[in-house]
Amino acid sequence: MSTIFNGNRPKIGISSWRRDLPTFLGEKTDLFTLDPDYAKSVWLAGGIPVLIPQTSIDLIQDYVDLLDGLIVSGGGDISPLVYGEVDTGQSYDVNVETDRFEIALIHEAAKRNLPTLGICRGLQLLQVAFGGKMLQDLHEKFPNHPKTKGSAEEILNQRHVVDFSEDCMFAQIYRSTHHIVNTIHHQCVQSVGKGFRPVGWSEDGIIEAVESETSWFALGVQWHPEKMKSPQEQELFRYFIQSIDHLTKKKV
Repeated sequence: MSTIFNGNRPKIGISSWRRDLPTFLGEKTDLFTLDPDYAKSVWLAGGIPVLIPQTSIDLIQDYVDLLDGLIVSGGGDISPLVYGEVDTGQSYDVNVETDRFEIALIHEAAKRNLPTLGICRGLQLLQVAFGGKMLQDLHEKFPNHPKTKGSAEEILNQRHVVDFSEDCMFAQIYRSTHHIVNTIHHQCVQSVGKGFRPVGWSEDGIIEAVESETSWFALGVQWHPEKMKSPQEQELFRYFIQSIDHLTKKKV
């Protein structure tokens, strides 16, 4: 893991979303993509964003060698096969190869104590990687939770409330145990993975934030802070990168 000295920006790997999109090469062009808001948030917080494409699992150790921190980003649903469930047909944009690659990346990050932040799908992968379970359609259990329907603007403008444990990092980051977030998901974590604890919940009881209970600095959120324009949301990225700086200096 590279070292942060003399104001050098830490290198923050961000997982990419592999999907088929129309280009001049055809209607379904296989691409690694990333919402630029992730890169912008990392840059504004003091880091250098580094896109991580899904390649060979054999390269994961080399990826981690390059990085000071890792963000597991949003994207398609996780295949139920990965967390030992029957696919009921309610999961979308699944890619088992990507799931397995990113889970292997998470395991290597944990092994190396590489600071890690999971966002939406990233939170879910952090839990599945360590035995957590998912609800393939959260609305079967939480029918009143906002649905991801309507125009892009309508979906991005939906909000709901999350309440944090008083002793968690998020209460410190947002200086409150009560926070308003966006709603861009139709699945959720049913049970957390080994080594994590839930620390934030929606009003109807969905797990919305988790943090590691071990020496590994890892946390995750179900919402998309990079898509919220409030300056307060930038505090999560700033806290993450400042923590990397602090943890690195402790090792020197």
